[in-house]
Amino acid sequence: MNGISVLFLAALVQSPPLSASTLSIDFYFTNDAFVERGATAAAAQWTEQCVAGGEFADVAARYAPDPRMGTDARKVQGAKFDRREFERLATDAWRRANAALPQGPLRVCVDLAADTDAFTRDVMGGIAGVTAGHGRIILRIHPDTDWQAALPYALAHEMHHSYWAQHHFDPRKPFTLADYMVLEGRADYFASTLFAHPAPWTAALDATAYDTAWRALSKQLNATDRGALQAAMFGSPQAGIPAWAGYSIGYRLVSERMARTPKLDLKAMTAAPASEFVPAPSPE
Repeated sequence: MNGISVLFLAALVQSPPLSASTLSIDFYFTNDAFVERGATAAAAQWTEQCVAGGEFADVAARYAPDPRMGTDARKVQGAKFDRREFERLATDAWRRANAALPQGPLRVCVDLAADTDAFTRDVMGGIAGVTAGHGRIILRIHPDTDWQAALPYALAHEMHHSYWAQHHFDPRKPFTLADYMVLEGRADYFASTLFAHPAPWTAALDATAYDTAWRALSKQLNATDRGALQAAMFGSPQAGIPAWAGYSIGYRLVSERMARTPKLDLKAMTAAPASEFVPAPSPE
């Protein structure tokens, strides 16, 4: 109905019992809505269903449906997409991730990438995602890829962001580069404990590149400017920052902390401040 699937309610198999409020996931299929309702109405509905009210709504808005995709192109992409298989895999992944870090009801908004979207197809392995806030996840899937292999990891990664937003987001506190790197590092660490899937952004730097990037970014840990944060996380050739630098550094910082004593469980890892994971600066 209007692109929204039925509500999936299921008991977790071989998992601790959860309260009734946590046992729900639903899917909003953006591509279907655009085909059925037209671009203007569907875009407004997407904002209401997938972004509005989210802690990271301003960031997630940049993942709005591609306005260049017309109805015919969306029909072509939709014909390639196995919606039933998506629902099965996503629900199974949600059960496992929700058992590890239980959270409230979750909506997953699913859009299809354009045939020409090389970033989603070639760089991201078929799925790009963003979390609009707690209980609001957006996935963009390229149907010409093996997205099925990437889906459980990608959903678990975003579910960690959702959990963090629900329990630990504080709009009164500045969001620094250190916070950003650790946020992404924790999400990848969480996903990797549940699903074995290559995430190239977690190991994008060799030893020399890592040391160079860390020396540069460790001097910017308190930065809050969005441009500086994006450059650090995704790379900036102009600034000499390699692609995915912040992601690779964040994953290593979290992994190294999780290997040390005292051990942190997943809830404690998620609740800990970024300073718990960032080493003390070396004397000049």
